[in-house]
Amino acid sequence: MAMSKVLLALCKCILLVGFIKATYSKMNEQTVNIIDYSMKNLTSMPIFQKNSTTDIYLRGNLLQVVPALSFQQSKKLKRLDLSMNKLNLIERGAFEGLTELIYLSLRDNKLTSNSLHVGIFQDLISLQDLNIHLNFFSYEYTLILQSEISHLESLVRLGIDLRGQLQINKCFCKLSQLLDLELVGLRNYSDNLFQNLKCLKIEILSLDSVVFLAPDTFICFPTLKTLRIRIVYRFATYDTISSIFNSFKVFKGKNMTEISIYNNPHRNGFVLGHRHFAVLQEICLPKIKFDG
Repeated sequence: MAMSKVLLALCKCILLVGFIKATYSKMNEQTVNIIDYSMKNLTSMPIFQKNSTTDIYLRGNLLQVVPALSFQQSKKLKRLDLSMNKLNLIERGAFEGLTELIYLSLRDNKLTSNSLHVGIFQDLISLQDLNIHLNFFSYEYTLILQSEISHLESLVRLGIDLRGQLQINKCFCKLSQLLDLELVGLRNYSDNLFQNLKCLKIEILSLDSVVFLAPDTFICFPTLKTLRIRIVYRFATYDTISSIFNSFKVFKGKNMTEISIYNNPHRNGFVLGHRHFAVLQEICLPKIKFDG
């Protein structure tokens, strides 16, 4: 009996060593382009050897820290996914040298005001897509974060938290290439929230956690083509959908590609013939989606 337990344990060790060796060998292979360690329960950052890797996926692990120079051997890196971890610290120099990176996801972590340092994105001169929403940034730090992001002048798409914000900072005007904006954490949208974004040509706008939209919420988006709105189901009032349809009046006579509304807890407005639909008749719209 004791001998069988020893043999079983030995077999497990051999299998584990074989797995580690295979992984290490793969990471050292010069032809490797993609490394996918998603959902592996990793608690510390793997050591990436020098290679031609273009994509590293670390989504859905238990990582808490991104150490300095974590990717110094991966100068050709294009896409880096660190979403859905437990990150609470990104050390200075963690993204150093990643001048070719075009996609970075830090969404759905535990990042706070003390997690990032000044100039964290300074080397990411080619970054086009940044997801940094669903974290725990304070209201005050969100203003600082907007300033840091404004230096990413190649940015085309951005996902960011706006908890407590009354107005987006005008520093975003530096993001002249920005076309796709996703906002999370703000429930009530005022007429002035997007006042400083008149300088941009946003074509795709996604709003999460919506409870109320002011009548002129979208007046600063003359080039908007696609609008996606997700209602906070448990906080939505009967009039939430009314405020949403009322905000669509600014699109009268415009050509749009898509309007989608998700999570309406009440059936008002999602019934054909409802008075709300009169607003949509004034918009040239090939696609509309309601998901209650």
